Amino acid sequence: MNINASVRRHPIDRFEFLGNEGYSAFWRKNTSPVETLEMAKLLTGLRKVATFIGRNLGSIVWTGMEHKNGIALDPSLVMGTYPVPSRKTDIMLGITIRKAFERTEWSDRVKEHIQSKIDMSPPYRYKFNLFFDMSERVYLDCLSNNSSLGLYTEAARKWEISEKAKDFLQPPTVTELLHIWWEMAADRSGKRYREAYVDKTMVVLAGKIDLTEFYAKPIALLNSIVARMIQDCPRILGVTERCSYRLRLYESIWPELLEYIKFWPADRSDPFLVQKERQDEDTESEEEKEKKKAAILSLAEQVESHVTEKKPDYTAEVRANVSNMDDVVEIMGNAIVMDAPDMIDTQLLIKLQQIVKANSQRRTMYNRGLASGRIDRRRLYRAQTTGKAFLVKKNCFELLREMMVVVDATGSMADPNKWNQALTISQTLFSAIRSFNKTARLFTYNEVKDKCRLTEIYGGKRFYTVLPHGRTASGEVLIAAALKLERKNKKPYIIHITDGASNWGCGVKDAIRFCEKRRIRLLTIGIACNPSAKQSLRDEYGRLVQFIDHLDDLPRLFGTLLRHSMY
Repeated sequence: MNINASVRRHPIDRFEFLGNEGYSAFWRKNTSPVETLEMAKLLTGLRKVATFIGRNLGSIVWTGMEHKNGIALDPSLVMGTYPVPSRKTDIMLGITIRKAFERTEWSDRVKEHIQSKIDMSPPYRYKFNLFFDMSERVYLDCLSNNSSLGLYTEAARKWEISEKAKDFLQPPTVTELLHIWWEMAADRSGKRYREAYVDKTMVVLAGKIDLTEFYAKPIALLNSIVARMIQDCPRILGVTERCSYRLRLYESIWPELLEYIKFWPADRSDPFLVQKERQDEDTESEEEKEKKKAAILSLAEQVESHVTEKKPDYTAEVRANVSNMDDVVEIMGNAIVMDAPDMIDTQLLIKLQQIVKANSQRRTMYNRGLASGRIDRRRLYRAQTTGKAFLVKKNCFELLREMMVVVDATGSMADPNKWNQALTISQTLFSAIRSFNKTARLFTYNEVKDKCRLTEIYGGKRFYTVLPHGRTASGEVLIAAALKLERKNKKPYIIHITDGASNWGCGVKDAIRFCEKRRIRLLTIGIACNPSAKQSLRDEYGRLVQFIDHLDDLPRLFGTLLRHSMY
């Protein structure tokens, strides 16, 4: 038997990595086997996820990287194996999400306020701090459970509890009590906190101490505030009011809870009860911490050089090309997108492809030296030898014009029917253009955090989308789009799809002049416009705007654009 032949019949087409059963494996594809690159790419992914939680989070960095006000993450969990397994990525995401919620819910400010307010002896203050920190963790995890982010905080919670369980002292202890409560109260089902605590480990470990007699009553007391943390607190609109509400909840049960845990050790770090037992272990752990810290610091600078904010800022260039510079709003690139549904209209696509083909340049390609086909006069001498004296002639069509489609995704497009129509027109039109021009590009724009965001929504043979939101800064967008044209061909086109006039920024007059100066053909297509919106668009764009009342109008309109120059 030929062993080599047997091996060749079954080639290895993929490599499976252990630990890649996490949720993040579904969407995190930008990975690297190189340590610094992978840590940089992972950090970029963590930052993107954090943007879905809220604004003013500050910079998210690895410990050791420079930052003034933000979230520093310990990278030791994900170091060692590259690409980072998705299971570890899920845990790090959960930690990041919780820390981001800490920022938006002002957990640090609440703690500072209550520290200045409480008057307790040091041992009780230490236990109260443990109680407060765990109560905030429960609240923040419950907030994340309202969305798919709860999947990641659940992974982080299970990992943290399992790691902490390795250091539990002989029960009862405060930290074990609080971690059991955390597991019950923050459960994604939202039901476990209603059940009485029963120590289920007694079933398999005969002779083990039954924790029910120690923890059942304190956990019942702690669970008494969970329903209000989950249901009532998030409904309060003001963040200050939510902070005050949580403080009152914690203070309402603390005196009774203290009666249960007053004489319990807190944890292994409790400076008032178990300090002598930990001296030798602390020395060893300090040495390990120093080694880890040195490794992290050596990596931090290299990672920082690879972490780049891929958000180009077009504001300065736009201001340089308008007359009213003070009215220009900030316009930046954006890379946060969602998968878009397939909205291509097949019948409309065929009609548009015929129009694009009619306006494309034909290029004849020859495949010579074939054994069959038409006789190639240049290869007749091969008839006596190889017989490969034939050719195949093929006509290819190319649209030698740089094309860019820009779609309005501002607040006026938030109506589902209107946005679906915009997606159908943009995807179908872009697909027809791309059939004959592989350099065509598709963009959309909306407002995020008082900035206009220009986002490319086609790449890797897939369509993407964003959430329609905010005001319309068409002038800045058209100038930024014109700046992105490479101008390799003589006749570049920008097709702008919108439902209304610009209501933010410098307006479109400067943008039209800029396109005329650069000899860029501009067409604005108005969709789902009422009479007043149509008149506003005519006042802004003049003869450069056309309206579509039905999808069947698009082929005629697009054909006119390609046949005749707008200037």
